[in-house]
Amino acid sequence: MEDKIIVYVAGNPNSYPMEYYDSQTKTYKGVIPQILKEFSDKSQYEVIYYEGGVIDKREHLAKNKQVDIVSGFSNSDEIYENTQKEEVFNAVINNNNVSYYICYTDTAPEGLKYELNKFLSSVTQEEISGLLISSAENIDYSASNNLTVYALSFIIIVLFCAVVLTAQRCKKKLKSARILIETDELTGLGNLEYLTNRFQHIVNNKTKVLYKVVFFYVDTDRLHRIGNSQEVDAFFKFCAQAVKKHVSDNDILARVSYSGFALLKYHNSNEDLNSWLNLIFNEIHSYRKVYQKNFDLSVSAGIYKIKAGDINIKEIVFNSLQCARMAQKNDEMYLICTDEILDSFAEKRQLQANIEQAFLRNEFQLYIQFYVEPDTYKIVGGEALSRWNHPQKGIIKPDVFVPLMEGERNISKLDYYSLNKTCMFLESLLENNVDTFFMSCNFSRDTFSADNFADECKKIIDRYSFPKELLIFEITESTYEKNIPQIQSNVLELKKYGVRIALDDFGEGFTSFYDLQKYKIDGIKLDKGLIDNMFSKSGGEILKAMIRVGHNLGMTILAEGVETVQQVEKLKIMECDVIQGFHFFVPMPDWKAKEQILKDFHTDN
Repeated sequence: MEDKIIVYVAGNPNSYPMEYYDSQTKTYKGVIPQILKEFSDKSQYEVIYYEGGVIDKREHLAKNKQVDIVSGFSNSDEIYENTQKEEVFNAVINNNNVSYYICYTDTAPEGLKYELNKFLSSVTQEEISGLLISSAENIDYSASNNLTVYALSFIIIVLFCAVVLTAQRCKKKLKSARILIETDELTGLGNLEYLTNRFQHIVNNKTKVLYKVVFFYVDTDRLHRIGNSQEVDAFFKFCAQAVKKHVSDNDILARVSYSGFALLKYHNSNEDLNSWLNLIFNEIHSYRKVYQKNFDLSVSAGIYKIKAGDINIKEIVFNSLQCARMAQKNDEMYLICTDEILDSFAEKRQLQANIEQAFLRNEFQLYIQFYVEPDTYKIVGGEALSRWNHPQKGIIKPDVFVPLMEGERNISKLDYYSLNKTCMFLESLLENNVDTFFMSCNFSRDTFSADNFADECKKIIDRYSFPKELLIFEITESTYEKNIPQIQSNVLELKKYGVRIALDDFGEGFTSFYDLQKYKIDGIKLDKGLIDNMFSKSGGEILKAMIRVGHNLGMTILAEGVETVQQVEKLKIMECDVIQGFHFFVPMPDWKAKEQILKDFHTDN
């Protein structure tokens, strides 16, 4: 079980015989639990039903993101928001189609939907019929339920007959559905499932070493900062056609993720890899000229040469994707996976597997980097940062574990965890009569754009009594156009509640001043890049203008990345309000920061 990924299910306690809670054994029983148990036994996932009872807790557990799957729906039930439904099976009862579903929440592990869908497709109608009969035989009729023995038996018989009669039709539907399941809707290419199936059919133990996987990675975050969703979609379509022009009949091209394409490519000993990739990248970069776009396109490639021992195409794709990301980070056109690089990827995967346990063991620790006043150097506040105190690897910085959390879509868990730690810290200062020290917290825009973000924050903050204005919420600059209305709503609600809002990394991209118009911001945090270039003529003028505009709008100006006396003096002249950087303090554990704050506070008083 240690090596398995735990998946929590919120069950329907009253959906006989599909799924129900047995109060005597205190377990969920029925067809769906048995199917999920079989999936659990045969997969990398350990499926566990969340605590049960006669009360239906599914909506509550789904909204609080405590479960990955919400189960036991029929097509007459209302599906909860932020869930993706999956049909378990379909039957005809009294000439009416009745479908039974499970739903995935936003916290479901990456890959779960694909694996479970594949498993459900393999379950035959005869197996489901057997499970129905088994469920009927195993129900304890003395337990409290609203069905009589005869009524329940009748339903079982009808379901059994309906399933047998419609089995053939379901098989036909599965065949046509398979085409849809294996196709990327935007580009018309195959998707990851298509690539997986083709890999299994055309690659065998003798031929696999003749193939490599080339991943074309598109920096979607950057694209969204400089264009809207329609422009991003248009570029992806263009990329698909550009790559497709240069692949042979023996190659398999698929869009395997939101950020790129994977090409299963047959080796050609006479092929010049560099020339071939240059042709593709020249084609991709012609997009600017064809569509008259005045911006750079960040696309890179990662190449993984398949080895004799490789059997998992998803792992192969993952390795090529990581190489492509590394190439993008290093500003290279492409990167070929080496054993050294692969070892680093394996270490990341191991860390990824340890994340959930790290939360349970309280291994993520609060670190604080102080803000000071430029004139007095007096400590006035601090930024809340996270460090992972790994039992074997020691202190791990966010640039290592945050991308892993983002990949698993559980970055919100760290955001809320860190907020609670920050509130505890401010409360401890208040108990020592320090009521002016402020703290800023970073939130991903995915977290900040959630419809329940403000409510979740209030639940945490309401446990404490420190002044709410001592909290500053930082929003990172990158955003998706569709999130703007919800972020605006969350900003207004939190400001009304008493929390202050600041825009982080201001000046990093092209949307900064536009963001000031979209959101009711209390302050801006100048990006380190602006500070590093402040002594050039244009850099100094831009920085001065940004500070002036911020002050004219009534905002507090914070500068990060300050490392020299010269930078401090120039920021004083520009009337920057608060500064932060290694010239003053490096990030330190919360206990050490508290000692420093109390020492300074008692000295001043």
